[in-house]
Amino acid sequence: MPSALQLAMAVATKIGVAIVLIGVLRRGLHRRCWSFLVYLLAILIYSSAEMAGVMLYGVPGLEWPQWFWSWDFWHFQQTAFELVKLAVAVELGLRVVAAFPGTWRLARGLLGAALLTTTAAVMLGRAPQHPLLATGTIWLFGAVSLVVVLFNLPLHAWYRALLLSFVPYLFVFSTVTGILTRRGDALATTLGSIDQVAYLVLVGWWAYAAWRAEESVGDVSPAVLRRLGLARA
Repeated sequence: MPSALQLAMAVATKIGVAIVLIGVLRRGLHRRCWSFLVYLLAILIYSSAEMAGVMLYGVPGLEWPQWFWSWDFWHFQQTAFELVKLAVAVELGLRVVAAFPGTWRLARGLLGAALLTTTAAVMLGRAPQHPLLATGTIWLFGAVSLVVVLFNLPLHAWYRALLLSFVPYLFVFSTVTGILTRRGDALATTLGSIDQVAYLVLVGWWAYAAWRAEESVGDVSPAVLRRLGLARA
């Protein structure tokens, strides 16, 4: 069972996700990345159900609250979230390069290689699906970021906010933590203990990005802005 501090952090995270969701819907940002909307809804629904499970845990005659602390349910939940984040990475990659035909060849190659490698590892490997999907998601986000940097692509503020948040968080708290855990390094325990705090900071960044004022771009025709995906949705 989680401690009081963990419960408080979980409540704060759920409130933060709700704020992000309202901001995304209010500004129409869900039309720029539908899979991220699905990700937010999945987090909110799961966290609400988990909170109900915590409150009803141990009530005589109720067995479903105990599912949230079973290995099978945890594995299912982690795999489902990784699949949604994988979809976010793919959608961002497609949207970011859509207006730049010169980047399509490199982007298709990087995204295709990451997807094929991940699919092959999941289908043929004997390792658990969750770590493999997490690694594939990081590869995809990294590939999209690489294309943006190499071609110096102009991005809509929302795409930039998602990339700047997902890439460092997933790298530190998935890749680095996994490597340190396999090596038996004590730093892995430290990173794991602050993961919930880091995720709350991540949600706070999404809330800021979802509610901040729209960036204005001058001296550029509306047709070009629409082509680049920088015009208001």
